[in-house]
Amino acid sequence: MVRVKAERLREIGEAIFTALGLSEEAASFLVETLVEASLTGHDSHGIQYYTRYAERIREGYIKVDAQPRVVKETPTTALVDGAWAPGQITARKVTRLAVEKAKQHMVSAVGAYNCNHIGRIGYYTQMASGQGVIAELFVNVGHPIVSAHNGFGPLFGTNPFSLSVPTEGAPPFLVDYATSMVAAGKLSFAASKGARIPTHWARDAEGQETDDPEVLGKGGWLLPFGSYKGYGLQLCCELLGAVLTGSRTGIDPRQEPPSSNGVLMVALNPEAFVGLQPFKEAAGALLDHVKSSPSLPGREVLVPGMPEARVKEERLRLGVEVPETTWRAITGLCGELGVDATLK
Repeated sequence: MVRVKAERLREIGEAIFTALGLSEEAASFLVETLVEASLTGHDSHGIQYYTRYAERIREGYIKVDAQPRVVKETPTTALVDGAWAPGQITARKVTRLAVEKAKQHMVSAVGAYNCNHIGRIGYYTQMASGQGVIAELFVNVGHPIVSAHNGFGPLFGTNPFSLSVPTEGAPPFLVDYATSMVAAGKLSFAASKGARIPTHWARDAEGQETDDPEVLGKGGWLLPFGSYKGYGLQLCCELLGAVLTGSRTGIDPRQEPPSSNGVLMVALNPEAFVGLQPFKEAAGALLDHVKSSPSLPGREVLVPGMPEARVKEERLRLGVEVPETTWRAITGLCGELGVDATLK
């Protein structure tokens, strides 16, 4: 492992993506989302994407000069054509619109299609809750690597879901997870470390249990989490994130661009109900009570958002541990682009 400070990861990332043609502002935001993912322990959606996004830019899948635009709008809704810009830029536009409309009209729903991979989706719901709005995000991934419940073979993407609410104090309440057993990036991260995976995550091409982190490239697939319950939420993300927005579904024979996302954010303004401050206070009191409730011996009761906050505090202090193979790939890319990747 190579330990790298967050600020140095940002500097290197911004230099990479500006060298690839992004504006300084777009590169800065894109890199911020990836470094934040690494800082909060979501390495599967972190700086390992420097090289993957660079490859997609070079292949023409990510359009560095494209700008997402609103193609349909009402006072409380909007539909955004992402124009295959960097997915993070599209997701930011969706979030800004959803928050603005919810603040003005108390409720909103904003979708996007022609959208590249947006990264860790909890970044955007937390962005909204930080502005006093409850936000939930339904996302489909138009690249099938997950089976249906009791199914043989891949049918859907990892289809993540997120919800965040404003609360008193920190960290915020944040739910963010793939509807597969794990995100696909966790397999590639395991492979980069030379590790095996738990056998309940995936099946091989014959439908058998496997601990091979490279199984997805060998005809295997991930399983939905939580049996039929996770499968139900997986379908919700497919119907709302893709079908409703006109995005590519998992059953679509088209597979390019890779890992496209269909996105739908729904936002609620607490002022339409009990009011923002009373909501934050009551939510904070509820979560504090949950955290202080009795736990099993040797265990601790946590609420969503706490593990990420703890990891971030540690990694801000000590730096982010990057697998050797990932760091070599990043420095190799830097060498091609004339970017200084020395650790200062």
